[in-house]
Amino acid sequence: MIALLFALAVGAAPPERSFFKPPIRQLPSQEQARRAVILCGLPSRSVSVRYEPDLQEDVVWVALRTGSLMERQLRCIASASLKTTYYVNFSDPAVQKRYDALFFQMESAAETVRSRDWLRERHLLAKLPLPQKGMPLSNYAEAVEAFCGIRRGTFLVARDERSITFTKDGLGKLTPRGIENAAASEAQFECVMAATSAADLRARGVFFGFVGNGAVRK
Repeated sequence: MIALLFALAVGAAPPERSFFKPPIRQLPSQEQARRAVILCGLPSRSVSVRYEPDLQEDVVWVALRTGSLMERQLRCIASASLKTTYYVNFSDPAVQKRYDALFFQMESAAETVRSRDWLRERHLLAKLPLPQKGMPLSNYAEAVEAFCGIRRGTFLVARDERSITFTKDGLGKLTPRGIENAAASEAQFECVMAATSAADLRARGVFFGFVGNGAVRK
């Protein structure tokens, strides 16, 4: 999974989705994912599962001809999506917009909890670096690198005081043999993702992610 994220970073910016999905022992079946959404009070005939080429995975599709869903139903659907790991799309753009706002909020909160648990299990949570008010964001980026055992200034770069991304050279190059010459190992990459998620950067007004072609040159 981490290798795939490296490949995405080198090749192109991924869609505005979660950086990683929660580990599960076995992916729920299409019918289980469909039923989980139906249980939120939707007519069974309006819910289906289809393959989405852009995401390269199955997605639950909700097709409602009229009316809108209540917020509690949208939260229920978002919760089902997070539990089953199947994304949910709506035929009504207005409903999709309302749902996305709730889903990404819930997903971000879930990832923050999951990342803090990951760090706690490794006895790292107490040492987690956080952005410091009044200090350059580049200081925080370098603190995360050091926290994960990466040489400072080789993997992360603060584009400005509100966003952090990956350095071009830090991500390495995608070759037929895989990713080569990256500044971080897969384990270190996973640490960076956990550290930045656990810090809840979005709530602090900081964007962290891929930019443009995946990274910028420092």
